[in-house]
Amino acid sequence: MIFDVARHKFSEGLLTLVIFALIASVAVLVGGDVSPVVGGAPIRGFIDNLAVGYPVASAIALFPLLIYAGLRLARSTVRVGIYSASSLGVVALGAVAMFGCVVSTNYLYLTVVALLVSEVLGRLLYCFGANVRVGYLFTAMLALGAMPLVDNALIPLALALPLIVMLLRGTLREVIIILVGLAVPTLLYCYIVWLVGGDFDTAFWSIWNTSLLSQHEAIVAYLTLPRLIFLGVILFFDICSIISYFRVRVTLLDSARIVWRLLIFLQVMLVVLLVLMPISSPALVVALMLMMVIVLPQFFIGVSVPIATIAYLSFVCASLSVLF
Repeated sequence: MIFDVARHKFSEGLLTLVIFALIASVAVLVGGDVSPVVGGAPIRGFIDNLAVGYPVASAIALFPLLIYAGLRLARSTVRVGIYSASSLGVVALGAVAMFGCVVSTNYLYLTVVALLVSEVLGRLLYCFGANVRVGYLFTAMLALGAMPLVDNALIPLALALPLIVMLLRGTLREVIIILVGLAVPTLLYCYIVWLVGGDFDTAFWSIWNTSLLSQHEAIVAYLTLPRLIFLGVILFFDICSIISYFRVRVTLLDSARIVWRLLIFLQVMLVVLLVLMPISSPALVVALMLMMVIVLPQFFIGVSVPIATIAYLSFVCASLSVLF
């Protein structure tokens, strides 16, 4: 039953998450050097310096960070009920997907990106029911507002997602919560820069100015052949999941259909950004993969056990191939 991921018990999903997080920690500890900073985002350099200066501690920290991100991402899908049947498959699938995305020379910074994306999605999904949970909406916007400080390529996502949420929710109170939560991380960064002797406005505009720097070399180095194969596998399953959703969408609640439309739109937007933006970076790939993995259980629910088992094992093998 452990290979029939759609019908995983929580213990089976958690075991998979722990195993992949442990393998990731060992792999980055034994692996190569951390790549130099390319994008110039304010917090990116600090994160990479931690990975360079404290490699053992950074590798150990990877273990709890991946576990937390996986559980944060999975919890909301269970509560909201976006699948045609109850499933905890996203726990194991998220573990496999994050392993394939973050195990690289940029592992610590990509793990922080995965953590922020999981916080945004994991908390935002709660907000599409009958009642908005103000705390989840505000903290989701805090995580979203912190993304441009980690990677400038995430600025379009940080601008587009709040607009979509405001259009979907629309009340004045929620608009204020979204705008305040989105602005707090950048304002806090500018305040800290000013506090240590810098200029407040210079710190603010530096975030935008560095977003024009090309990250072509970083994305080319990141997209190795094994990782491209892994991305192709998850893309195929994602398309199958979306097709399965359209077959069963009439059986889902309105809130679940809103979540599906949001995730499909964000996936298309991120693919366009990856292809067209000169500052495309590995962070966009991580964000895209986590948005895809949320919908994957729908595919595994809709197929027979033998097909689901073969598909899951193929997914695992493709993810582990990034080590080579």
